[in-house]
Amino acid sequence: MQPAFQNNPSDSRADRLAKEFEDFAYIVSHDLNAPLRHVKEFTKLLIGGRKENLTEEEQEYVGFLEDSLQKLDDMQVALLTFSRLNTRAGPVRDVDCNQAVAGALKSLEDVVDVFSPEIICDDLPVITAEPKQIDLLFYHLIGNALKFHDEDATKRKVFIYATDQSDTWLFEVRDNGIGIDERYYEEVFRLFRRLNPDQYKGVGAGLTIAYKIVQHHGGEMIIESEPGQGTSVFFSVPKA
Repeated sequence: MQPAFQNNPSDSRADRLAKEFEDFAYIVSHDLNAPLRHVKEFTKLLIGGRKENLTEEEQEYVGFLEDSLQKLDDMQVALLTFSRLNTRAGPVRDVDCNQAVAGALKSLEDVVDVFSPEIICDDLPVITAEPKQIDLLFYHLIGNALKFHDEDATKRKVFIYATDQSDTWLFEVRDNGIGIDERYYEEVFRLFRRLNPDQYKGVGAGLTIAYKIVQHHGGEMIIESEPGQGTSVFFSVPKA
């Protein structure tokens, strides 16, 4: 007797691939945590108080090792965050976006203290969403808006607007930074894709996470930018 398999029309190939990737990302990021922690701890024990006695070349090697371990740690955290956006999403409720922006700026306090940027923000709406994800969304978008500037740049500015479009809210986070060439508009949303790896810190996950959060809430995200003319990130959030 042949087993009877029932096809689930909602279980499309794209859905299965997305689920498999989420599972893969979670397993890799979670299972990497213990060995990565051990490598960092034993590296510290191995070097210990000997660092000052190392040659200049050896100290340079140690610096490369520490930077690489920190980058691995940051990538592991980013991958785990990305994988949890669907698997550990909380319930939706009313979210005051003004408070979300204030929370993001508080989390970015070190950067704000260094650059003293000008933040120009609309009176933002209350939306129906997952609160922690909206906090994370504004954290990454504002963080990017503050980061990508030339070293000799004039005062950094971030503009945050919201427009009522009947059944959706359209948000814009705009900066006066270095801008992005049009051919990279799609690239910047790819996980760990960095356009300026030698100039700016980070692992290239902020926009990917932000894009995923907006998708998770049924919205869309695009960017408009020109090199040297700043960048605008637009995203929509349905009201229903």
